[in-house]
Amino acid sequence: MAEILDTPPEGSDYINAEMEHRHLLKFLELFYITATLQGRIAYFLMSIHAVNPSILKSFTDYNPKKYLFANMVYGVGVMLYCRPSMRAISRFNRTVFSILGSLMFNHSSLLFYGCGRVMMLHLLAYLYHVDSRYRGFHIRPYPEYESMYRQH
Repeated sequence: MAEILDTPPEGSDYINAEMEHRHLLKFLELFYITATLQGRIAYFLMSIHAVNPSILKSFTDYNPKKYLFANMVYGVGVMLYCRPSMRAISRFNRTVFSILGSLMFNHSSLLFYGCGRVMMLHLLAYLYHVDSRYRGFHIRPYPEYESMYRQH
């Protein structure tokens, strides 16, 4: 009876490296989804807290502002870092731009919360605009975002 091997035979380093690369990309994709979801939920809860702090205080005894803000910065920072158009620059610059962009967006949206949701829409539309024009990467067309950049 023949044994079933879980690993490829000897001498197939290329196949192993390719499998590891695919697993790494899958992990990074799942990490990106989780981190941005965490930032979006924190942004949503902070938007509730910014307008009416008594709503969240009815569920908890402490002020969640610093935890929510940290998660907002983290989530938007990961979203900016993982953009296809940001892959063309060095990791250090990408990290710095992502942190600064996240801090600027989250801080300004809290300062001008009335316009915060409009700012989020424009941020997403701008990121779509930049990524859709980046060579070597195909993005599914979004008519909602494309309409913001049409010449009238």
